[in-house]
Amino acid sequence: WYQALAQFKKDYPGTPVAVTEPVGDYMLQAAGASIRTPFRFQADVMNGVDPAPQDISLESSLFAQHKVKVFLYNQQVTDSLTEDFLAQAHQHGIPVVGVYETMPTPGYTYQSWMLAEVRALQKAVADQVSTEKL
Repeated sequence: WYQALAQFKKDYPGTPVAVTEPVGDYMLQAAGASIRTPFRFQADVMNGVDPAPQDISLESSLFAQHKVKVFLYNQQVTDSLTEDFLAQAHQHGIPVVGVYETMPTPGYTYQSWMLAEVRALQKAVADQVSTEKL
């Protein structure tokens, strides 16, 4: 898992990404990605608060203007706003990666779960392949 993070950081330094909430932020930071979604937006989504209209507009512009290479969302907690951003990412050809706040079962250990998420990120950036569910 650490090797995969280091390899991603080496191969794709500063990769711009969009997210719905901070569930994957530590992984993205360790991978050297550049999170373009403002933290206040992430916190609002995480806390079930309606984000500010300007933050929603900014997030939409990340897709429409192709300012990000991948969109990560919390696969275990979605709502109409998340669904709208998923549709926008698909519409604009931005690969999507579903990340998890609790370990998906069956068949994962912590290490294999984290490695699967890093590999999904790598497939999205390198091959334009979405992995919405592990």
